Amino acid sequence: MQNSETIRWRALSPLALVFTFSALMSGCGADDATTDNGEVADSSGDKPVNEAPNEDSETDNGSEPEVDNGSDSGVDNPVFSTALPEVNSNLTTDSPEGIWMLVSEESSEIPNSGDSMNPFLFEKTNREFVSVTENGDGIYVLTRCDGSWRDEYELTATETGYDATYSETTAPDEGGVEYTTTTQFSVVYGADNQTLTVSGSKITQPAGENLALSVEGVKVSDAPDFYAADEFAASAQLDYVNLGNADAEPEGAPRSRTDLPVHCVGSSVGQKTTESTTDEWQLDQRYFTVILNTPEGDPSDQIQYYELNQNTDGELTRSLGAVIVVSSTDLGRDEQAEPGVATMYVHACSVGTGDETACEAGAEWTETSTVSAEGITFDINFEVIDNEYVLNPLAMTPLTAFLWPHDGDFMRTRLDVTLSTD
Repeated sequence: MQNSETIRWRALSPLALVFTFSALMSGCGADDATTDNGEVADSSGDKPVNEAPNEDSETDNGSEPEVDNGSDSGVDNPVFSTALPEVNSNLTTDSPEGIWMLVSEESSEIPNSGDSMNPFLFEKTNREFVSVTENGDGIYVLTRCDGSWRDEYELTATETGYDATYSETTAPDEGGVEYTTTTQFSVVYGADNQTLTVSGSKITQPAGENLALSVEGVKVSDAPDFYAADEFAASAQLDYVNLGNADAEPEGAPRSRTDLPVHCVGSSVGQKTTESTTDEWQLDQRYFTVILNTPEGDPSDQIQYYELNQNTDGELTRSLGAVIVVSSTDLGRDEQAEPGVATMYVHACSVGTGDETACEAGAEWTETSTVSAEGITFDINFEVIDNEYVLNPLAMTPLTAFLWPHDGDFMRTRLDVTLSTD
């Protein structure tokens, strides 16, 4: 069976917004921008202007320790394990429909030194709770939080799952060269429909990235709804003062939404390293993402926090970001409807120069998080202390009417998706 299917894997990328909205371009994807490999500005030859560290060594028991970074974000990132929970023999084997926990690993080979695509080595590990549902053609489609692997794929059903392919070609560059990026992956469900594997690649020709994807997953609930599952507990709450909340009563009052309609939850760590000996940089990146399934929106509606640490020839730069993008008029299940929210705050500073003390104090990030085979939890608050050092890239486009952030604006998300121990 073959059909054209839009796989809605694209969540919003903070840095993608910096570039694409500023340039009046469209496109979004969690942990990605609009380039061929899902990262920022690689095809242009520019350094990525801060895009999460690859710390995939495991603890003795295969799970990650809790991390409380306080306001000193970026010093220690959680160790990222690839352990998965045991198969639950109580779940149905009739179909793969339900909620799954995935662990995925992405890596790239450094292409030849003459590559004009700004060559680098890239590694990333994700852990996600995602849903699998049947589409109109009888294919059980795997959705993901990670936007690097979402586009208008052509799906072909197989006996064990499905294959997906997508290809796009850029406009000619200054030398008249067109670059074609081909993405393919295969989803294979186990015979009992309680395990899955995915293998794939993203290759750019005539010279470019060779990105490989490997995913393993375990079904954790037959229910496709996070709040209907008996096998785990789910809670998600957003509290925020968004651009002053001018429509709030009284003006500027905090907003609060509980039982957010969770569609997907993910945490990822990654690292990029250039191969160049004349332009040396390393970029560590970390993301926490909640994709929302809102009644009038789509799975690109989301809340995301990211931490980016870049070392360029010994110069350290840290970027923190908080994003809310909700097109729906209803953020919560039982809350009064209100206009959708779309905002993004970015705080970027050089680290340890002595001249950036005020900048580093311009925003406060407090975090407690756990990511393991037992679940994903985090409590993150991003607060604007001095808006001179925090900007909203959405405000830079003439197509939006957003204001600059106010001192005291904040976005706090408390999320807990934990497997039952019964």
